[in-house]
Amino acid sequence: MITKFQITNITCDACIKLSKDVLKNLPSVKKVEIDNTGLATIEPGDNLSWEEIKNTLAKIDKNAFLI
Repeated sequence: MITKFQITNITCDACIKLSKDVLKNLPSVKKVEIDNTGLATIEPGDNLSWEEIKNTLAKIDKNAFLI
């Protein structure tokens, strides 16, 4: 199931790349897309929770909320 969410503090291409990279390193993530406004979609595997996604982004000083 695809999850859509907004990431705050996306200010440049490096922010997008870093956010994508940390999310892709989560177990069972199949696909991650983030645009230049911070709108993100992720196709997680069966055992990936929203809390894991949110906590992973918090480690790089990014906040996220479901839309």
